[in-house]
Amino acid sequence: MKGLVLFFFLLVQLFLPAQTKVMTYNIRNSHALDGVNSWDKRKDKLVALIRKVNPDVLGTQEVLLKQLKYLKQSLNDYESFGVGRNNGKHGGEHSVIFFWKSRYEQVKGGNFWLSETPQIPGSKSWDADLTRICSWVQLKEKSTGAVFFVFNTHFDHKGKLARRNSAALLRRTVDSLAGNNPVIVIGDFNLTPDDAGYATMTDKSTYKVPLNDSYMEGALTYTDCGFNVSNTHCNRIDYIFYSPQYSKSEYTVHTDNNGTYYPSDHLTVSVILTKK
Repeated sequence: MKGLVLFFFLLVQLFLPAQTKVMTYNIRNSHALDGVNSWDKRKDKLVALIRKVNPDVLGTQEVLLKQLKYLKQSLNDYESFGVGRNNGKHGGEHSVIFFWKSRYEQVKGGNFWLSETPQIPGSKSWDADLTRICSWVQLKEKSTGAVFFVFNTHFDHKGKLARRNSAALLRRTVDSLAGNNPVIVIGDFNLTPDDAGYATMTDKSTYKVPLNDSYMEGALTYTDCGFNVSNTHCNRIDYIFYSPQYSKSEYTVHTDNNGTYYPSDHLTVSVILTKK
């Protein structure tokens, strides 16, 4: 009897639309002199928040090697992919993608630099202040064999031209890699919705793979507030974009805090994407 119940449960799951809970989180690098908000004082709260949201796919930014080791140990039921932006190994910040080991397997993955020479590790162009990177994976859902692409990035915080050109490079790379497969693009883009780079990210006419912003009306309109919960000078610069094969629901900006501080200087964002 139990076997029959399990069979019908699996049969129902097979015909339900596939849902992927996606999360983006700039965790704030551990080299920053943040005093009471230094990495070692907040890392457990940050992981607890990730566990509470329980994403299927997580894109992280500003991850230094020390932090990567901690996250991999603490999130050991996730697989991870990403390299350091300084040298393509573990030098500098990583934009690491985490995904459930039990649900997905990685088909392939890669990295490119947000520059005029995207295949040269550590390269920097335009008016960028820092070297920037995008890491990507092609994942296959083990239960169905369905494949999709995830891109995770962190645009420059100063260079306006760099952000605009990084957006165009990212869109071209998505077009060249993804084909007709579903696509999810995660990151700290350092772009507000009125920025030219945001217009490039959501351009529906120039690029082969259209991308939609997962923001939903009525949700919080900010993600970048610093650590202090009393700060009101905030902007929305962290995004989850998705291709038309998905519909969106339950977009959430998570404001968990200890009464005074958030676990990072960015709020984390999650959304459920359902395959149509």
